[in-house]
Amino acid sequence: MKKCPEVCSNVPLNLKNRDWAFKNVGYGPANPESPEDFWKKRADEWDTSEKNAQTMRCGNCSAFIQTPEMMDCIVKGIQGEESGNETYANEVVGSAELGYCELFEFKCAADRTCSAWLVGGSITKAMTESQKKMVKMAKYESNKEREED
Repeated sequence: MKKCPEVCSNVPLNLKNRDWAFKNVGYGPANPESPEDFWKKRADEWDTSEKNAQTMRCGNCSAFIQTPEMMDCIVKGIQGEESGNETYANEVVGSAELGYCELFEFKCAADRTCSAWLVGGSITKAMTESQKKMVKMAKYESNKEREED
């Protein structure tokens, strides 16, 4: 695999990108345990039921990358300089079910979602050409939106 995305070890950059997603593409809910009206808003946006909207999560999005290589990047980024014996990085990654959002370039929690949700994920092994094409097109569109902000 190519080198790890910078956001895996750069907390301020990761937070900047995540906060952009909260503000611009409805990333959330902020607290998945207490979603308030989040799912109603997504259901209205996607013209579906709240029950169906709640199934459309980052954890099953085609831009949610959880390949072994990416998971290693995320764990090592959280671990930092700590040794394997003194870190809780694996527990943090596991409890949040983290992955990497390819579209918006941040560490993402599986229980959340956003307006850019793509069917067919998560990506846990090398992407097929079809998956690469879908993510590339979606990333192109999201980058255009970011440039307009």
